[in-house]
Amino acid sequence: MIRQFRRSAVALVAAGTVLAGLSACAAPSYTYASDSADQAYFKVPSAWPQVGPQTMSTFQLSLGTTLVGTGSGSLAWTRAYDAASDPSANFLLIGSPTPVVYASVHDLATDLRNALSFNQMRDLVFPVTAGARRQAAASGINLNGFTLFGSSTITTKDGVRGINELYGFVARGKPLVFDQTVLTNSSTTKLYLLLVQCDEKCFSSNVAQIKTVVQSFTVRGS
Repeated sequence: MIRQFRRSAVALVAAGTVLAGLSACAAPSYTYASDSADQAYFKVPSAWPQVGPQTMSTFQLSLGTTLVGTGSGSLAWTRAYDAASDPSANFLLIGSPTPVVYASVHDLATDLRNALSFNQMRDLVFPVTAGARRQAAASGINLNGFTLFGSSTITTKDGVRGINELYGFVARGKPLVFDQTVLTNSSTTKLYLLLVQCDEKCFSSNVAQIKTVVQSFTVRGS
């Protein structure tokens, strides 16, 4: 499936080159999101509207104050965008039929700053590593059909470091795909998450735009 994603992206980029001259005067195709206080930035297609505060509030209430875990930090900032005309809080983290971008910034507690690893970043949202999936299965939680399509570490000259994981699994009989980026700043006081997800068919159809969103994610925190 990942090969199909890449072929689709190449074809769409080629088509975009041909049309570039025709679209030069068109309205901007992307909207920029930023948490200036924490120096995090990314862009999303303008056709994917920002999720409203009421839906976000409902979602965060069901999720808890932070993905990091009780006693490990606090939520400093969050933002979501959904290609659906009427987004549901139930789909902001998993199982959406349309592309969803969820971003958050966490202030890390001292204990986690000293122990934070790349594997903890990988397992921030779902148990992605083999060890975490074994532990989850032992407690009755299985990611059926789990597939890891790509995994990489990220480091920048500013000392920002983290991971990007492209993976999928089956939930409620539907194959889902996730592109997850987790970063921390040079002083390990912040944890930055960018998660783009939807079902497999949706992901394949929107792979070029999803790739643009992920590649635009920039953290300059010190």
